[in-house]
Amino acid sequence: MNQDVFIRFSNDRYESGNALIVVLLSLLSIYLPFIFNSTSINISDIVFYGLVDGVFAWLFATLAAWFLITRAFNTILEITNLLVFTGYTHGILGLFGLFILINNYISIPQNILQILTLIIFGWMYFILTKALSVAFLLEKRIASISSVTYLVILIFFSDPIRIFV
Repeated sequence: MNQDVFIRFSNDRYESGNALIVVLLSLLSIYLPFIFNSTSINISDIVFYGLVDGVFAWLFATLAAWFLITRAFNTILEITNLLVFTGYTHGILGLFGLFILINNYISIPQNILQILTLIIFGWMYFILTKALSVAFLLEKRIASISSVTYLVILIFFSDPIRIFV
């Protein structure tokens, strides 16, 4: 949560590529338990289209948050800088793959999985709001509204994430 780290990430143009790798790895970690336990012949198609759908949802949600920040709140912000923070925040979703693997070996009650899901999305909201307010010097209200917009659109458009909601 250091301001210097946030600013360094936001000024590095190559971090958006690293953010894409983080998004792909987090989506792959969601599908990994399904790959191990599936007997379907089309599992490679399911994983490929799930990854493409997840990346599209991430890009679309980031574009919506960027549009909200730049047009509604009249703040100048480059979309590549926003991609970095939303991509790294998306990496937290990789915990779902870990929970699915644990659930395959040890039966976790449904109520605990729901609480863990809420904790993950709350953690994503907190991290993204903090990153937007510190790195881009946005007001807390603007960062909060942008984070909620990002998360709602991400959940609505991403099929791999909608499994858990």
